[in-house]
Amino acid sequence: MKAEFFLRIPLVSLAFLLGIGAGCKGSIGDPGMPVGSPNGSGTGTGTGTGTGTGTGTGTGTTTGAVAAEPGRVTVRRLNQTEYNNTVHDLLGTNSQPASVFISDSQANGFDNNGDFLSLSPTRLEQYQTAAEALVTEALAAPLRAQNLTCDPATGDSCVRTFLTTMGTRAYRRPMTDAEIADYLTLAGQVRTLGGSPDEVIGAVLKALLMSSNFIFRPELDPDPTSLKPHLLAPYEMASRLSYLVYSSMPDDALFAAAKAGQLATVKDVQTQLQRMLTDPKSRLSQSYAEQWLGVRAIETAQPDPKLYPAFSPALATSMKREVDLYFDEFVRQNLPPEQLLTASFTYVDTSLATYYGVPPVAGTGFSRVMLTTPQRGGLLGMGALLLATSRGNRTSPVARGRWVLDALMCAPPPPPPATVMLPSEDVITATSSRVFLAMHRQNTVCAACHSTMDPIGLALENYDAIGSWRDTDHGMPIDASGMLPDGTQFNGRAGLETTLAKDPRLRNCLSKSLLTYGLGRAVRPDVDAAYVDAVAKGTGAGPVGMRDLLMGVVASDAFRMRRGEP
Repeated sequence: MKAEFFLRIPLVSLAFLLGIGAGCKGSIGDPGMPVGSPNGSGTGTGTGTGTGTGTGTGTGTTTGAVAAEPGRVTVRRLNQTEYNNTVHDLLGTNSQPASVFISDSQANGFDNNGDFLSLSPTRLEQYQTAAEALVTEALAAPLRAQNLTCDPATGDSCVRTFLTTMGTRAYRRPMTDAEIADYLTLAGQVRTLGGSPDEVIGAVLKALLMSSNFIFRPELDPDPTSLKPHLLAPYEMASRLSYLVYSSMPDDALFAAAKAGQLATVKDVQTQLQRMLTDPKSRLSQSYAEQWLGVRAIETAQPDPKLYPAFSPALATSMKREVDLYFDEFVRQNLPPEQLLTASFTYVDTSLATYYGVPPVAGTGFSRVMLTTPQRGGLLGMGALLLATSRGNRTSPVARGRWVLDALMCAPPPPPPATVMLPSEDVITATSSRVFLAMHRQNTVCAACHSTMDPIGLALENYDAIGSWRDTDHGMPIDASGMLPDGTQFNGRAGLETTLAKDPRLRNCLSKSLLTYGLGRAVRPDVDAAYVDAVAKGTGAGPVGMRDLLMGVVASDAFRMRRGEP
């Protein structure tokens, strides 16, 4: 495929490449506007049907106590992670084209909120550049054989075959006759320009990769102005499930289930989720847990090498992998979410075992180990989280306390007043954190928030800025006593974790976080509170585990249904 030939291909119109069609409320928006912006414009269409089979079992069902009000979900663009994973699963490429795209915005802790996934002219150019490179790679050896199953020399016959195979997977639903006709028109125009059979197929594939049906995840309403909730179409449900667990397009089993109409009931959806959560392809920990814990980018941390010579990006990578494997076990084994804070096991490789001071492990990979020293245990004893909540030259009890309040209790303190002058680093580091923060709280403006954050973060002061254990700070023995905003007292990391594990807000907060991620939108404090409560309570007689929470998320009307908007 000649790269320069793409410049001669008539793009027909942006409406062809980027139009979704009628029936989709919550538009793409003008380039540069956040998706769903009140100033955005654009409409779109498309339909989808589907069938297939699926196996597996699942627990958790809706109780019927929550009235169906699924809320509004803006049509969502694939984020960078989803784009990379999707082109890998679609074409077999190992390239990561979205890694150089404009960074995605985060909202409510995650980067999959459709309201904040904008499409600017610059990003559109990046999609075009990526599509051209992907087409060249996909139609060359060794990927050509898996991506092209017909002879391009046969003309429209091969183009039609290509669209019913590759097109279905790119659109994540069968293409309509009208959509296929549009692509056949494009193929004819390329031939008229003198394009070779390979260039015709390349143009069609590029158009697929530039289509809004690929770049976005459209969900359609029979009546876009009706507020009456309705179940998602089968292929739309397949995509919700696949991007929840895989951060990518549906796999063959999900496509088959959609085709067979086997994604309509709670049991159908949970059966697929159960299967997917045990699939090695699951990326839930990397896409959800790393963002929930704030550790996704810790390899880019830059602790002062003179103060922390033991740190390296490779060590940070091991720390993050520990989090992934730890969270995965809670999902696979359906362990109670409260034990995330109190479990006495973890996963380490050789470098992390040495760093933590636990017995060495065999081989070069990760091994599950039991922790027998008081210095480690639970999420708050993990290097990744401690590193992520520190500064380059010191710990930050404020950041650590704020993280606990926000991520574990869903009670974040308000942001500091704009008029507050932050102390200089020289002042902060002149004495121990406990002494400095006690002086800082003498300012009544600062005390309102710091009196809730500081006593939590100070319980983790035995861990330095890269998560190493220490007994002193500025030559003084560390006082790791702490207190929650309600007055509950504890001592050290273990005391904090035990106290938090008993707090009923923990499970509700985690349920809210999972629902936020699963829906790709903010959870509304009015209507969605009932969904959060239902997920947290579960439906079985026994303890509620991590997988049960996920089963509750996909069983909820908020996940399985949608509605239009006036």
